[in-house]
Amino acid sequence: MAEYLLKAALQKVNLADKFRVCSAGIMATDHDRASDLAVQVMKDLNQDISGHVSQRVTQELLDSATAIFCLAENHRTFLLSNFKGIGEKCFLVREFLDIRDRDIFDPFFGHIDDYRRVCADISSAMESIIKFLASNDEN
Repeated sequence: MAEYLLKAALQKVNLADKFRVCSAGIMATDHDRASDLAVQVMKDLNQDISGHVSQRVTQELLDSATAIFCLAENHRTFLLSNFKGIGEKCFLVREFLDIRDRDIFDPFFGHIDDYRRVCADISSAMESIIKFLASNDEN
């Protein structure tokens, strides 16, 4: 969901052509489809993610990133411990929100309301993330 929310936010401010956005998981299996609940939540926002396929995070993918946004501290800790040279560009989504005291959890085994809550949290961060990306792109 985060990938598509960021793509849509960049599109709204005419920055979609400036950034390549993708998602990757630390436990993901390559080529899995988005969960049915994620597809439904995004469909409610008029976004079709039914064609999404997962990919596992790699050093090459991280090296090519301008910024890396993690939903949870344990994800960031895993990345920082297992991949080199990403510390300066690895952030928690919550750093762009007023909920700095909690992680945004992966709703994979949850209910649709869990997916909606995660989607809302990520959506709330988009304006700050866009400003951050735009300001760093100018440097």
